[in-house]
Amino acid sequence: MTIPPPPNYPPAMGPRQAPEVTVVLQTEVMPEPARWDWSWLQIGRNTKGLLVSVVTAPIWAAALRDVRTEQHQSGAWFMAGAAVCVALWLDNRRKRFLTRVLVWTTALGACGALPVFSALVTLLTGSPS
Repeated sequence: MTIPPPPNYPPAMGPRQAPEVTVVLQTEVMPEPARWDWSWLQIGRNTKGLLVSVVTAPIWAAALRDVRTEQHQSGAWFMAGAAVCVALWLDNRRKRFLTRVLVWTTALGACGALPVFSALVTLLTGSPS
């Protein structure tokens, strides 16, 4: 009776070797991110859009005033709300200066032509102001 040769084990089953260690030293100091990120405000873009819309908003306010006198206040509110929603959607999609001016124009024109404060009081309390 002969003894068979030992099986051919893979190296992992044999004596273990220490893994190689690689140390990477980073000499440059990475800047910390700002704690408060105010870039979403886009102060310069909003200021320029507001200044241009001071000229264009009275035209939109006059159109809303005409709608308010001919149709009714609810028609003017609907028209102003639809215009603001479309302007915000376009500004979100395109991010151009013209769309920001459009947002400011529709918002300022609506505030100039429609009774915003009394509508806000009615909305919050349920009774007319």
